[in-house]
Amino acid sequence: MNQKRSTIFKALESFPRVELEDIRQYFGADVPTKVRKSEFVDRLGAYIIEKPAEWLGRMLERDLRLLKRLVDAGPGVPLYLDYPDFPSVLETIRLLGSDTSDENFREVWIPKDFYDVVAPHIDNVLMEGQESGLFETEQAALGYLSLYGIMTTDEFFDCMLDYWEYSGRHSIEYFTNMVYDSPVMKLCRVDHDGGRYLSAPNIFDPDEILTGRKEYSGIESLRPFTPQDALKAGAGSPYFVYGLDSEEGRRLVEMLGNLGYKGEDLAREEHDIWMNAQMIGKTDTTEAIFASVTRKQDGIESFEDYDECMEIVAAYANTLPKWLLKGYSSNEVNSLKVVLQTEDDPLQSMIRKNPLLGLFVPPTPPDAPCPCGSHLSYRHCHGKNQN
Repeated sequence: MNQKRSTIFKALESFPRVELEDIRQYFGADVPTKVRKSEFVDRLGAYIIEKPAEWLGRMLERDLRLLKRLVDAGPGVPLYLDYPDFPSVLETIRLLGSDTSDENFREVWIPKDFYDVVAPHIDNVLMEGQESGLFETEQAALGYLSLYGIMTTDEFFDCMLDYWEYSGRHSIEYFTNMVYDSPVMKLCRVDHDGGRYLSAPNIFDPDEILTGRKEYSGIESLRPFTPQDALKAGAGSPYFVYGLDSEEGRRLVEMLGNLGYKGEDLAREEHDIWMNAQMIGKTDTTEAIFASVTRKQDGIESFEDYDECMEIVAAYANTLPKWLLKGYSSNEVNSLKVVLQTEDDPLQSMIRKNPLLGLFVPPTPPDAPCPCGSHLSYRHCHGKNQN
């Protein structure tokens, strides 16, 4: 084994056989499976080295963009990056070097031998993905998953057919094959109670979402979203956000900018609000929604300004599609106009018990019972965010 291949083969050898099978499938390698592990590693490694243009075309766009940044930096030159909600595939299978000893950022670099394999091809692969419409299709797929959190495979393909009609770029046969073979399908498939689903890649526990939806059984079907909505929600992976063009979203962006957030820091804060707004009713995520404000509180001049910032975050978070609500926002559900059918509807009964759906808190005296129904005083419950 020559030195050029050592890092790639060492990475593959570190995985058990079952995970090597997953890598083979994801990369689309035509490698026989009924061979010894050592031969399997040799053949899979040879495929990675000899056919980079083929397997690079099977990668998520965000992984390719990261690879491009690393190639441009040069072999062995580290980039200092935020921790995303889901890592790149190349980091996961250890083809990229990484150091995660610092809790604030991860260090990522491309080894010299892997650089030599991908550097001649990365620009062409990026150009082909852009021109073919592959990246836009992937963006729409990730957008729908981000809006709904989890959906059945049938629901996913119904949404993607809406996008196909909107895009008008390919025949239905070509488009279907492109979606079926996409990295989104390979990364996001999950099984639950005998059913097949696709889950947003930044959901750590899909079962938690599917189980939690039982509390909102009055919502029988997914909220409709347009292909344009999906493209907006799927842009910027691994950071997902939606609704910034609404009145509440524009106020949020302006407020965060005034607090000093900009560039990637701003995108991360917007995404974190989106993520933390999903698990309605959980104290830790409800508190985390307001972290972008609380960490800057020393620079906010008055309590009134601080209170206004918190209200801006809450107002925006209540407009966001919620995974537990199948894409409906807390505002839409609370309006009782879209999904509630009768006075005996179980969702309406749930709302009567907890009219906030775990997030929005109206003005309340500090020592009064918190409106969320926790039986704690407001100052010791949701009100501690306003302290």
